[in-house]
Amino acid sequence: MPPRNLVRYALPLLVPALLVLAACGGDDDDSTFQPGKLTDPEGVPTASPWTAPPEVVILDPENIQPLPPDNPGGPAGSPTATPVAGEPGVCGETYTVEAGDILVDIGTKCGVDWELIAELNPDVNPAALTVGQVLIMPPAEGESESQ
Repeated sequence: MPPRNLVRYALPLLVPALLVLAACGGDDDDSTFQPGKLTDPEGVPTASPWTAPPEVVILDPENIQPLPPDNPGGPAGSPTATPVAGEPGVCGETYTVEAGDILVDIGTKCGVDWELIAELNPDVNPAALTVGQVLIMPPAEGESESQ
């Protein structure tokens, strides 16, 4: 009886073990895999070095101009007149947006309520001002309309 018990218990263990061995494959003699050379720097392609370094270009800070507005004068066919751009950051009848400007800061700088600026510029998204964008400005507080 012992051999029969051996077959009864060994056979269910032997069959899965043989299936696992078959799934793993045999011993391939594939010489393309070379352990230890996966990170060999000589096997990594690199860019060619310059034959001569590029020419250095120095920008004149006095000659840098803001980009033109993305949407000058509002949408096509807009009945509002296109404001004339003044110097960036200078308050007047119009205001040209500088880098880092937000309506609250522009209003404080020019002495007007930022909500009035937003009302006079309905086509302008207050959350997305762009450098060089021209805003129509209300008169500064304390100024009369006739000045």
